[in-house]
Amino acid sequence: LHGHRSDDSDNSDTSDNPENPLSPLNSPPRASSSPPPSLASSVDKYDEDTAGMLIDSITYSLYSYAAMVAPVTAAMVLSSLATIYINTPSYSKTASSSFASVYQVYSTDDSDDSGNAELMAKGLVNALVIVCGIGAMTFVMVGLYYFKCIKVLGSFIFLSSFLLLSVYTMTLWTVANDKYLLNVDIITFFYVIANFAFLGVTSIFYSNRKIVPASFAQIYAVLTSVLLAWQLSHFEAWTGWTLLVMLGFYDLCAVLTPCGPLKALVGLLQKDEENNEGRGMIPGLLYEAKLPVKRGTKREGEELKRDAADNEENGDDNDQPPPPASPPRGPLPVPLALALTLRLKVIDEAEVGGPPPYTPEQRLKLIKCVRPTDMLFSRNDGSYKTDGSEGDGVERYFVKFLTTGNVGTYIIDEMGVVFTEELEDNYEDDEDDDGSIKLGLGDFIFYSVLVSKAATYSFTTCVVCIIVILAGLGGTMVLLSVYKQALPALPISIFFGVTFYLLTRFSIEPYIEQVLVNPYYV
Repeated sequence: LHGHRSDDSDNSDTSDNPENPLSPLNSPPRASSSPPPSLASSVDKYDEDTAGMLIDSITYSLYSYAAMVAPVTAAMVLSSLATIYINTPSYSKTASSSFASVYQVYSTDDSDDSGNAELMAKGLVNALVIVCGIGAMTFVMVGLYYFKCIKVLGSFIFLSSFLLLSVYTMTLWTVANDKYLLNVDIITFFYVIANFAFLGVTSIFYSNRKIVPASFAQIYAVLTSVLLAWQLSHFEAWTGWTLLVMLGFYDLCAVLTPCGPLKALVGLLQKDEENNEGRGMIPGLLYEAKLPVKRGTKREGEELKRDAADNEENGDDNDQPPPPASPPRGPLPVPLALALTLRLKVIDEAEVGGPPPYTPEQRLKLIKCVRPTDMLFSRNDGSYKTDGSEGDGVERYFVKFLTTGNVGTYIIDEMGVVFTEELEDNYEDDEDDDGSIKLGLGDFIFYSVLVSKAATYSFTTCVVCIIVILAGLGGTMVLLSVYKQALPALPISIFFGVTFYLLTRFSIEPYIEQVLVNPYYV
C-alpha cells in the first residue's frame, strides 16, 4: 500500500423521509461543494476561497512530508550503516550465493565473463521472475481478504513478522559478533532475540487496540525495513539494480491500473471502512503517521461534543437515536433551504409562505421542523459564526449524522443556496481519530535497499540517493494532495535514485576526482 490521505468525512449522507409534507415542493436544492460567494462579490469570494483551497493542499503536502521524512530517512541511514559496518566478506559471499540459488534464474556475478549487455539482460530476467512472484503473492493476499479469510491472512503475516524479526535479527547479531568479537552467552542471546521479536509483533498487531503505544509500531516498522533491506542488499549488483527499476514499474501498474492487485486491495479496504464491516487495515503492511488537525476543524468537532454533553445534562438524549415508540422531541428551527437539503419534515406548511419556486427570503426564513432522530445539531440547533481569526465570519450549521458518525458543515448564502464544507476528520468518541498519512512498508524497504546498494560504492552516491529519494517522496506527497487517492510511492523516488546514482558514479565523481588531480584555476 502507498501514501494515502486519510479522509473519513462524507457530507452527502442525509436522512430520507418519504412522509415529508414538502414532497410536492420539488426536490431539495442540491448541496454544492464549492465555497459560497460573499455578500459583496461572488466572484471575488470564490477566487479567495480557491486560493485558500490551494494553500490547504500545499499545507497538507507539507504536513504529510514532515510526518514521513524522519522515518524514511532513519530507515535509509540505518540500512546503509548496517550494510557497510555489519558485514564481512565471507557472509556477503554466502548471502549472495544463497539469493542467487533461490531467487535468480541466471547468475550475474561480477566474475562472469559476459558483457554488460548480457549481464543486464540476465538481470532483467531475474527481476521479472521476482516481480511476478511478488505480484502472485499480492493477488493471493487480495483473494484472502476478499473472501474474508482474515484469520488466515493475519496468521500468515503474524508468523512472517515474528520469523523476520527473530531470524534476521539473529543473523545480524551473529555477523556483528564475528566482526567485532562481541562476547554474549547463549542464554542472553536467545532471551534478547525472543523478547525483541515478541514485542515487535505485539506492537505491530495490537497498537490499534491501545495495548502498546502507536510509536512502538512505527519504530518496529522502521526496524523491519532495516532488517529486510540489509538482507536484500546482498543481491548481485545487476540483479539488484534491475529489480529496483522493475519494482518501480510494477508499483505503477499495481496501483493505477484497473486490474492492479494493490488498487483492488485499497478499494476493498476503503469499502470496508465505508460499510463499517470492521476488517479495517491489514497490520504489518503500512506505516501510519498522524497529521496535525487543520485549523478550525478540531474546534468544530469539540463544539459538537460539548453540545452533546449539554444535551445529556438537560435530559435531551441526542447522541443516541430514541426507540421508535418514544415521543417526539421539540421542534427544530432551521432555514427552509437547509430543511429541504436535509429532507426534514416541516411541521406547518403555511409557515413556508407560499408554494415553490421559493424566493431567497423564503429560503432564509426559519421554519419549525420535526427533529430528526439520526442528526445532532450544534449550538442548540443554531448556526455558529466563525471568529475573526479565521478571516471569513461566515455562519455555519454543524450537523452530526448519528448513523455514520460523519460531520457535515452547511453554509447558506444570501440567495438561500446551501453549500457544504468538507471536514478533515470524523469526530467519534476516540480522541485520537485524527487525519493520518499511510505509506507502504515495501516503500521503506526498497528505498533502503537502493541507498544500501549505493553505499557499497561510495559515501557520495549514498548521500545523493538519500536526497533525491526524499525529493521524490515530496513530489509524491504533492500529487497525493492534488489527486486525493492512493498513489504509488516507489516510482518517482526509485527512478530519481537510480538515475542520480548512475550520474554520480559515472559522471560527477570522475569529474571531481579529475579536478582534484589536475586543478583548474580561474
